[in-house]
Amino acid sequence: MSNSCPSIFAGDSGYPNLSWLLTPVRNPRTRAEERYNEAHGQTRRIIERTFGLLKARFRFLHLTGDSLYCSPKKVCQIIVVCYMLHNLALRRQVPFLQEDGPDGGVVAAVEPVDSEEENAEKEDVDNRNNIIMQYFQ
Repeated sequence: MSNSCPSIFAGDSGYPNLSWLLTPVRNPRTRAEERYNEAHGQTRRIIERTFGLLKARFRFLHLTGDSLYCSPKKVCQIIVVCYMLHNLALRRQVPFLQEDGPDGGVVAAVEPVDSEEENAEKEDVDNRNNIIMQYFQ
């Protein structure tokens, strides 16, 4: 894995597996791959619930259709400010305005697309396999 991206992101199966974007293993063949998929799924559910909280607190995020038409840098700034305001609202016990509470804005995971793992770059698949062997054996 190159040092050009200091972070690794969890993507659902609708995205290609890349060195910096780890996706679930399609058709896991080993117990380690199954454990990786379980941990990946738990992580994705936490991320989705967290974004659901933001969408429940800030309705404009929900109304954008999951697309903010800004530069990636601007989107990051918007999300950071939303989390700062959300945390401030929690500390001050500001209720959610939505009737069905903070879980109402959770978005379902994207269904898998037809991009087969065989089409993924071998280096990226090897990177994910190394992570699985190192942390999920």
